[in-house]
Amino acid sequence: MTSSTMDAGKIRDFCRGNIRLRELVQEVLLFDQVNSTNRVALKMGADGHPGGLVLLAEKQTGGKGRQNRPWFSPSGQNIHLSLLLRPCLPMRDYPIFSPAAAVGVVKGIAKMTGLTVGIKWPNDVMIDAGKLGTRKLGGILLESKTTGDQAVPLVIGIGLNVNLDREDFPSELQSSATSLKIETGKIIDRSALVCMLLEEIAEQVLALQEGNSQAVLQEVRANCFTLGKPVRVTTARQVFEGRAETIDEEGALMIRMGDQLVRRIVIGEITHLRECSN
Repeated sequence: MTSSTMDAGKIRDFCRGNIRLRELVQEVLLFDQVNSTNRVALKMGADGHPGGLVLLAEKQTGGKGRQNRPWFSPSGQNIHLSLLLRPCLPMRDYPIFSPAAAVGVVKGIAKMTGLTVGIKWPNDVMIDAGKLGTRKLGGILLESKTTGDQAVPLVIGIGLNVNLDREDFPSELQSSATSLKIETGKIIDRSALVCMLLEEIAEQVLALQEGNSQAVLQEVRANCFTLGKPVRVTTARQVFEGRAETIDEEGALMIRMGDQLVRRIVIGEITHLRECSN
């Protein structure tokens, strides 16, 4: 397991030299260790820091995923990234930034590695493993906190397995998780990958801020592995199965039930099911 330290200067120079990215990213900070880049970004947002801040860390001691699940991530091997924004949009529109960022991550990975990567609704980044289904590369965690009179800060957190070997994962994750090194057979330059991710995320985020949410949603649908699949949906109140049909104009997942009724899912845990063979 070998990986060099990320190069914040290289990432800053790339952001400054890219016209679109320069609109979104004003500052890049790299830490050796934090509890959570999202937590640091939220604190800086609450303290009045302007948007356009990228926070990176070589190690997180308290990284979390959805539903407060811990994220396994050894030091110096993965990407822990948070982007602090102050969107000029109402808070009710913030949830769409999660799948938009996922599209950016998927496209950035594909550009750098050529891998077929997609989104498991709403915010998991997956690799297509053929007959084995999909394996998880990482995910997006969106967080926000109301503070004073400024535009409400929004933090887009990204966790990505990059240079881990199969044996580096705990045994319970070895069949469901993967890394870019495992899939490509090569050690990945994490600084270069961060540049590709930020470039693609900027296109999606700026499109949202410019009012082009429908174009972003088309990208989400085109890159979502969940659509067309039979799925199990677990919500706080019930568990049911159906087929994922589309994503609506607000980013909700539409599930076609066995009785042909369509249910709209805003929050829920999705499990991809295998097709039944006759």
